[in-house]
Amino acid sequence: MDVFKSFISVMAYASLGFSLAAAYLKLNKIWKRKHIAEVANSVSIMGNVVDIIPLTFFALNFLLVAQWQGLIDSIIWIFAGALSVAIGSGMWVRNQPRKSFWKRLKEALRLERSEVGHLATTLFRPSGAELILEIFLRFAYIDRELADRERALIEGFANSWKLDIDWQAQAALAEEDRPTRLIETRRRVEAYVQTSPAPEQVAELMDILDALVAADDEVAEEEALLLDEVKGLLNTCIDDAAAGGGIQVVIAPQNPEQDSAIATMLPGVEKIAIAGGSGYLVGEYYSRSYAGVIRDQYRTLGFLTIELLSEN
Repeated sequence: MDVFKSFISVMAYASLGFSLAAAYLKLNKIWKRKHIAEVANSVSIMGNVVDIIPLTFFALNFLLVAQWQGLIDSIIWIFAGALSVAIGSGMWVRNQPRKSFWKRLKEALRLERSEVGHLATTLFRPSGAELILEIFLRFAYIDRELADRERALIEGFANSWKLDIDWQAQAALAEEDRPTRLIETRRRVEAYVQTSPAPEQVAELMDILDALVAADDEVAEEEALLLDEVKGLLNTCIDDAAAGGGIQVVIAPQNPEQDSAIATMLPGVEKIAIAGGSGYLVGEYYSRSYAGVIRDQYRTLGFLTIELLSEN
């Protein structure tokens, strides 16, 4: 047992070399750049001070119990922290007006306080937060009425993501006609899907949309129709097998003039073979009701538009 204790004691002293090397390597990286303002601003003074305080008490405790390895290790890191604080204060930054160390330290702390929430905001704000908020707003106005509970729910997310909402400007969404409200909302969801969000985030988004639709204790026809379509679209991020809508909306030109007009109106739209001829594939959708909205839009323009079950 005495041999084992002696071995551990020797290795503890030897490990001080690793601590010294680690402290040196970390400081060396910023020491040669200490004169650059951006480097100085990147050093967290508060973080180093918070680190130095417990290290100081550890050092005093090690001194009282004559635990010299721990004492030396604490001193190494206290010195490294103090030097980092000095660098973070900007005392070596070039082309700066003459200021005392304490004044530089105060200015550095003020800057750090203004940035202290940046990491937390980044960690807890989902990717595409602005787009998600826009989807929430469009869903809330899909029935042309913004309920208090819908607004409170959306504001809760906006506040946690540090995003502002101009409610007066958003009220214009209620003035859009029904097809526009449905189509534009789906387009925002499609744009979100194209950002390749994590499946877990997509699943949470679908749960929130369910809650948003049910927030006013009444599910409007437009809300149910859109939610069904959007869930099918979002599910493609979770299940690859869900890619491709189940219903195709196709415009079938009745004469060469219509064929030319459709090709001009919808450049790049795929022309596919259908029973007895050919047609232009407007899109593939997940809800028959939503596909009907798209179909009716083109029928009002005088085109023969049909729905087909997708082969996918």
